[in-house]
Amino acid sequence: MEPFKFGCIVEKEHFCPRPVLEAELRRYISGGQNLVLQGERRRGKSSLVVKVVKDIRGMGLLYVDLLGIGSAADFCRRVMDGIVGLDSSRSFLKKTASLIASLRPLVVIDPDTGLPAISLDAKSAADPTSVISVMSMIATHAKKRRICVVFDEFQDILDLSDSSRVLAEMRGKIQFMSDTSFVFLGSVRNRMSEIFAHPRSPFFKSALEVGIGEMTDESFVRFLLGRFEKGRRKADADFIAEIIRALDGVPGDVQELCDALWSVTVTGERVDGSRLAEAYRYIFAHEGSSYETYLKLLTPQQRKVLRALAAVGGKHVVSSGFLDAAGIHNASSVKKALARLVEIGHVYYFSEEYKFVSPFFREWIRRRFG
Repeated sequence: MEPFKFGCIVEKEHFCPRPVLEAELRRYISGGQNLVLQGERRRGKSSLVVKVVKDIRGMGLLYVDLLGIGSAADFCRRVMDGIVGLDSSRSFLKKTASLIASLRPLVVIDPDTGLPAISLDAKSAADPTSVISVMSMIATHAKKRRICVVFDEFQDILDLSDSSRVLAEMRGKIQFMSDTSFVFLGSVRNRMSEIFAHPRSPFFKSALEVGIGEMTDESFVRFLLGRFEKGRRKADADFIAEIIRALDGVPGDVQELCDALWSVTVTGERVDGSRLAEAYRYIFAHEGSSYETYLKLLTPQQRKVLRALAAVGGKHVVSSGFLDAAGIHNASSVKKALARLVEIGHVYYFSEEYKFVSPFFREWIRRRFG
């Protein structure tokens, strides 16, 4: 039995309780308030919201993952996948399909699950106006049953060539569904701000932002100690707290490192700082080739900035100390490189500091070039 889970939505004993935040979200969602939850990937946003919604008696969850969405037709398919999550009975899906007849839906059998599912006819051509159809479908189901609609990685909707129209069509429907809570999760802050904070956006100030924050409290330490105990290992609370601080309290990253520590130890062994180097090597053995690829795709200037960021941190990127660490003497070149590193997803900027999206990539660079 592996005691740690990461990289997916975690539930039941693998979910670390966050009682104060859970209570706040439960109150808002129960009241039909639309919410925006921002934070970099692996902070536990999806798991948190799914847990809260499932704990609300009588409420259904319509979960739609928009990561890598490519078109309006893709959006419609993702929503229909979410509808199947509410009810996969054939009669329910036939009624659902009738609501979007213009998209020529088909009720088929999913080859992986053996359950009925909805599929769009390959010849159907969905456009932004088709969004009205699927949003109307959500509204129809919301009249029959209390539901919460969760759009994960919502910022990726901006990648659509007609994103402005899609957002406008969505907003036009959502504003009349006052009893249904829509929760928008995003991992790229500047793009989420473009949707919810720009005055020209259809979603301008349309949802309340709730901060996720870092998990640095004692409850996280107790949870992780309990998971190690479940995995028949011993650990010290101070060491676990040190790991949490080193990884900025990001649940997914903390659990990945704990999993590595568990993997390089045996039953009854103590997990402490003496095993950290081995744990990092364990992670690098699985992810190191990806890190090599990342570096090869960067320009020499970008690689220099990334190495300096790993070495001295990202609070003072135009200081002489940072420029010396990077071996670059032009501050504008550093800013340009950082902007590109943010754009491709290796780095993010928050609270006046540039940070690595992956602390393990940062540690790999430190150990290789330090």
